[in-house]
Amino acid sequence: MITRILFFCLLFSGLVVKAEDDQEVTIKAKLKQLVVLRQAVLDAKNDEARVQANAEFLMFMRDALDHPKSFITDFDTIPMIADLRSGDGYFRMINWNLPFDDQTNRYYCFVQYFDKKENINKVIELKRGYRNLEGEYRKIFSEKDWYGALYYKIIPSKASGRKKRKRAYMLLGWDGQDQYSSLKVIDVLSITKRGLKFGADIFDYPYESKIKRFIIKYKSDASVSMNYEKQKKRIVFNHLVPMQPDLEGLYEFYIPVLEFDAFEWRRRKWVFVENVELKATAKDRIYNDPPEAQNIR
Repeated sequence: MITRILFFCLLFSGLVVKAEDDQEVTIKAKLKQLVVLRQAVLDAKNDEARVQANAEFLMFMRDALDHPKSFITDFDTIPMIADLRSGDGYFRMINWNLPFDDQTNRYYCFVQYFDKKENINKVIELKRGYRNLEGEYRKIFSEKDWYGALYYKIIPSKASGRKKRKRAYMLLGWDGQDQYSSLKVIDVLSITKRGLKFGADIFDYPYESKIKRFIIKYKSDASVSMNYEKQKKRIVFNHLVPMQPDLEGLYEFYIPVLEFDAFEWRRRKWVFVENVELKATAKDRIYNDPPEAQNIR
């Protein structure tokens, strides 16, 4: 009797190990498939072929993120996508752009996190990721009405004025708007039980009141840095000026100069500061556009 029980225990444990191995093989197979499909998007010769290839890639990405082991699996082997994780390990963002021949972009993004109460991975797909950012300073967006960007940095933060603070994070992103101009954005992502929210009233900016996000627009072929300095708790970016005085206000003709402005975290607000000192070192990582997806952890 004891021998029979021992036999069944060993058989059951063997089946469990085999099932776990099969799961690991499955997620690896899915990743290899996604690498091929993403490369097909990048190699497409025209917009129509690119859109079709991306639709297939998107479908397989949804399937891969539904896998039980997807949250603990890195997706950064897929070419030219961002696989970003928050510093606290709470969530990750899978994000990529679809470039068009006219140099505009459409953006796609999944937010994935582990729900401890329900003991499951939750995946939220952001919708309508192709909105023009310009003029959207004061609007609040949700996962159902997202403006679209390619993110390269997640910064932990906290929104103010609430007894039970929501999980809030600062996002640094890039948007290749068109052949004339590009954008960089500092936004706020809040994760709540009701879903995702983009934008918050935590910016102290003297030139625009009650902005929900900060956006800079500049000449498309200019290299503009925007980075987070953890030790000084500030987001530093190039000061922009028009190429000529008579082009003031036409931001597609703005270029960076060797001066820097910043938002510093003070008293639960991001406070704008002009002309900050920036000492570059070999360890500094200044992100230009578009950011290299494989190197933006």
